[in-house]
Amino acid sequence: MWSRGFLSLCIIVFVIGLISGPVHLFFPVYTEEVLGENPLYAALLRAIPIGLGGITALIGGKLCDRFGRKPTLLIGITGAVVIGSLFTTEIPLFIWGILCYEGVASGFKTAGGQTYLISSVTPERLGSATGLYFISSTVGSAIGNAIAGEVISRQHFSNFGIGAIILSGLVFIGACIFLPRLNRPSANTNKKEGSWKSALNKGKYLELLRRSDMWMLIGLRVFPTYYWGSVNLLMPILINRIAGERVTGYFGTFSLLFAFICQFAIGRICDAIGHRLPALITNVIITILAFGLAISHDSLVALQIYGILGAGAAWGLSTTIPRFINEFTDSEEKGHGVGLTHLAWSTGFLLGYVVSGILINISVHIPFIVAGLFLICSTCIAYKLWHTHKKIRMELP
Repeated sequence: MWSRGFLSLCIIVFVIGLISGPVHLFFPVYTEEVLGENPLYAALLRAIPIGLGGITALIGGKLCDRFGRKPTLLIGITGAVVIGSLFTTEIPLFIWGILCYEGVASGFKTAGGQTYLISSVTPERLGSATGLYFISSTVGSAIGNAIAGEVISRQHFSNFGIGAIILSGLVFIGACIFLPRLNRPSANTNKKEGSWKSALNKGKYLELLRRSDMWMLIGLRVFPTYYWGSVNLLMPILINRIAGERVTGYFGTFSLLFAFICQFAIGRICDAIGHRLPALITNVIITILAFGLAISHDSLVALQIYGILGAGAAWGLSTTIPRFINEFTDSEEKGHGVGLTHLAWSTGFLLGYVVSGILINISVHIPFIVAGLFLICSTCIAYKLWHTHKKIRMELP
């Protein structure tokens, strides 16, 4: 598992998390404090990269299977180079342009990164490797949140944005030099199809969509991510209103550090007992916490406790997804599987972010209640996946 490719990948996603995590955490705060807009405006702006990322992940998945993992990932890293620019401008046209490019690049980053992960380790160690992969991003974001909270509270958003641009440029250069290339496409593949012809490859995606297990996996991505989109919009705003930027930054740090522990634990558990039972348990936990937030959203202590526990459970659930992709797809379909599930993730996040931005203007309770109802649906899917697999194993001689 400790190959040069896997270690290089973890370092890269750590630094990207260090840069992009705080930008995403503080963007609703930046929109409210600097731009003078309401949460719905932030949600609509944030919807741009989420939607574009879901679409380009489909193309990125195809490019991974055709051209290789590294080129696709490098395209994705360029999004991190520009994301810090959000905090250096108040011009709406520039903000829209930055978000559009970051969204396009994020789809390639997700497809390239997760497909690179699956290809760089053995299936027996994929659970632990997935945990470490997500942990690298989580710990990077956690450290970045603390740094951003201090910098922004003492100086200004723009100072953090400039530092993010410089650091992301360095990580892109490092990735070009040090990240090994895996699974070069065969000459037959390149002869059979033109370089950019049929980049989306609708036939392969339609073939995946004919399978019932892929639809369950899509549901397992859409419904919990609706909750994650809701809390990503609402938690920074609610905590900042009560306690300010510094506490908001440290909340992001501690929630992600706890998520790091959960990711590592879930990854090891998946390698030991499989991924279906952990997926079910984490779904149940997130569902309970969503309704807890609906009840106690005006308490700083409750927001921090439920938010930290929810982040751990949500990231723990995400750790099971690459194992589901590996189980449900053949070797030549891994990139397509990652692209399809990331589109599902983007759809859920987009709905949670935008709908919660609308519902919070009615009542703070309602967004969390709706998220809880979505989570009940994903819990039912996780139970069916677990129960069906358990029944099959009991029937085997």
